[in-house]
Amino acid sequence: MLKPQAIIISFLIIFNLLGCADTGTVRRARSVRDISEKEALDTMSAKPRFNARRRFTYLMAWNNIPIGRIIAEVGDIKNYRGRDVYPVTLVTESNKFLSRIYRVEDTYISYIDTRTMTSRRYEADRKEGSYRKHVIVEYDFDEMEAVYTNLTDGSVKRCPIEENVQDPLSAICYFMTLPVVPGEKISMTVNLNEKNYRLFGKIGNIDVVRLSRLGSFPAFKVRPYVELGSERVRKGKAWVYFAGDKRRYPLYGVVLIPFGRVTATLREVKDGSTPGVATPGVATPGVEQVEQERQRRG
Repeated sequence: MLKPQAIIISFLIIFNLLGCADTGTVRRARSVRDISEKEALDTMSAKPRFNARRRFTYLMAWNNIPIGRIIAEVGDIKNYRGRDVYPVTLVTESNKFLSRIYRVEDTYISYIDTRTMTSRRYEADRKEGSYRKHVIVEYDFDEMEAVYTNLTDGSVKRCPIEENVQDPLSAICYFMTLPVVPGEKISMTVNLNEKNYRLFGKIGNIDVVRLSRLGSFPAFKVRPYVELGSERVRKGKAWVYFAGDKRRYPLYGVVLIPFGRVTATLREVKDGSTPGVATPGVATPGVEQVEQERQRRG
């Protein structure tokens, strides 16, 4: 029987035969003549505008070897429970080769209040290998609680929330609307798994991120960390580069794992809603269960 080390080496050899991914590269701003560090700093300190009708495609790679893609889309503004919201969908999917070993098909959906940029509804449908979990979270600001409806096992759970609650997806969108300056520390509360985490991040200096298909961008790095209560949650390291211009797009992200690093590199941006990454209707079984529970409580 092969030892785990031999299996890992075999996979590395096979993956390398597939070729390497063209991931983002980072340089100091002063080394790129056509990037103005001062202009980027001025733009970062102004409040960016969050735009609907955008579709982003990212290449996922493990140690520079392609493993899949991420598709994120901000749809047209819609009305949800009397509030105008941005429907934001993020789909993560493994490529054909990795799917033969460990298939990943995750879909995350967030309804973000256009006025406050806080979450109104969050849905996570995770299919990773043999793991399955489909949960819908409704944020009830009358009762100040999050109602978790697990469509996999039928359970319903609740936890208290704060006024400016974020889900993991809305937290990124909210950050994209903040004026920031290098050295500044940002923080927000993210509700996940019936818990309220405090998310922190320090704004880095201006660098330049070069993307092979999109060109070079002034950018700044954010290295987030999380606390639960007074304890720091230590689950690996990650950082993300955001565009230091008025678009504030996430350009390039890195997550360190025990066997190397996983990266996400922006490859394409399209304007307008694109068929194929649709946000589902709100009348799902999970929402109906929540509504029945609300009616029962009166």
